Amino acid sequence: MRAYHKRSKIDDIRKKMSDLPELKADEIQLNNKESIAILAHDIATLRERGYGFEQIVEFLRENDFEITSSTLKTYLREPERKRENTPIKNKKTTKKPTNENKKTTQVTEKTAIKRQIKKQTTKGDKNQAEFLIAPDRDIL
Repeated sequence: MRAYHKRSKIDDIRKKMSDLPELKADEIQLNNKESIAILAHDIATLRERGYGFEQIVEFLRENDFEITSSTLKTYLREPERKRENTPIKNKKTTKKPTNENKKTTQVTEKTAIKRQIKKQTTKGDKNQAEFLIAPDRDIL
């Protein structure tokens, strides 16, 4: 069931929201991704000093920050990806067929024979064996 709200009620909520005080920096809760974004420069400095991802993750865990090394790597890579406007590796992109993308093949005697054999094999009963006689070839 959809909920409907009166315009006057929405205006009241907006007024109350604008009257809310701004939260202090220490009151704002951040998720892991946001936290890593803030710590990214410091993590990069540790990496330059020779620390590995596992050592950094271990340090973070000792300080009540639950994260895995693969998640840490992913979070550190994402802002870089956004700057470069590169697609995410796991995201599938499909090309729409255009005349430029289509592969054009010349119909040769060889391809004509292959097509004929393919047509003959797809016809008829699949459970019954068929023997096709290929025409004599002058070209090997």
